[in-house]
Amino acid sequence: MTQKYRSMEELDASLPDKHEVAAELGIPLDKGHNENLTTREAGKIGGKIGGEKIKKIIEMAEAQMAERK
Repeated sequence: MTQKYRSMEELDASLPDKHEVAAELGIPLDKGHNENLTTREAGKIGGKIGGEKIKKIIEMAEAQMAERK
């Protein structure tokens, strides 16, 4: 069953932390400035988090449409 979120903030809080994602991908990410990251590395981190967010938004929309039938 799809998780129900009361707000986008709640959905955002359910997403993985960028530091955890970076560690999974083997990308060094500091808590402060990361000016040494390549665009590719930053994209890998953001893409994984953004992809997960889109999946959850689609699941929410599908659940809402199913409720209306």
